[in-house]
Amino acid sequence: MTFLSALLAAEPAHEAVKAAAHGAAPAESHGPLGDIIKLFGSFGVDGPHLIVQVINFAILAFVLYKFAIKPALGQLEERIRQAEQLQKDRSAAEAQLASAQKTAEAKLVAASDEAAKILADARNSAKAAIEASRAEAQAAQTEVIAKAKAAIEADRVKMMNEVRGEVSRLVVETAAKVLEQNLDDAQRGRLNEAAVKQLAR
Repeated sequence: MTFLSALLAAEPAHEAVKAAAHGAAPAESHGPLGDIIKLFGSFGVDGPHLIVQVINFAILAFVLYKFAIKPALGQLEERIRQAEQLQKDRSAAEAQLASAQKTAEAKLVAASDEAAKILADARNSAKAAIEASRAEAQAAQTEVIAKAKAAIEADRVKMMNEVRGEVSRLVVETAAKVLEQNLDDAQRGRLNEAAVKQLAR
């Protein structure tokens, strides 16, 4: 048997109280409390039922708060905390991403500068190597030309010596035939010397 059913079972006692209240109503009706009771009575609300309903509502409110509202508020607070944590994590991730992008851009710029420097060094090295090769080629060409000139000069001198010797011999033979006499060594020497002088002019 519940508390509510016990109160409903006490309905006859309630009727008696109500009758007594009506009997005493003319004495209390002129106060503010009497006016409020009359107002609630006009809506069909009486004191004992109102008290029972208030107690029932209080019990229901306590049960709802204890087993429904409080856990729901706890879950809501947990969701809010998780959302705040998620927002913090997202902000941290965005900051890390921005930092990583800046680092990557800085590394890319440094790599580009390094590549440009290496390319410039390679070009300078190639230019220096080309200049050195050109200088070596010019030196070798100059040396070859000098050797060729020396060889040509040596051949010319040798040929001139041979020509001079042959011309001297021919001059001596011709002179001997013209003079129809044999020349001695002194005369041959003078004729050779005269022929050489003539060729040297």
